Amino acid sequence: MSGAYPSVTGSFSAFLCSCVGEESEIVALTSTFADFRKRHLAPRNAKGDNNFCTAQIRNRNLTDHRSCKQRNTFIFSDEDVVINVCRTGGSHYPDKQHNNLYKSNDLFNLTECSWTNEPEEPPSCSYTADMKTRFIILACIKKLPVYFQKSVPN
Repeated sequence: MSGAYPSVTGSFSAFLCSCVGEESEIVALTSTFADFRKRHLAPRNAKGDNNFCTAQIRNRNLTDHRSCKQRNTFIFSDEDVVINVCRTGGSHYPDKQHNNLYKSNDLFNLTECSWTNEPEEPPSCSYTADMKTRFIILACIKKLPVYFQKSVPN
């Protein structure tokens, strides 16, 4: 499930969520650019292989409610290039439920990390990598990316 949520204005100081599984709408509403950076940005020249996925998810302490995170996508790019998707480097992405999604004008190198189901608890989770070059669709608030919605081939 790829999280989805409405455009948000104003600020949120805290929300508690007892949701299980993928990120919920409440988590997305309280996400910030700092959260996005931690979850998805990687150095432009990094090698996005299985070892990269496992090490980065461990080092960044990315979990799903204290369980191994099912999947995570890393974007290999300079921060300012990704930010620009929410500005002039992207175009509004039509969606029936949300009006704050933007699709990149350019392709990005990505690695989609998927949990191998072994071991079953953090911090020992292991991941496999699937490297791709695709367009990215981001949720933006105040012209900054706060949520990675998905990637698409065209």
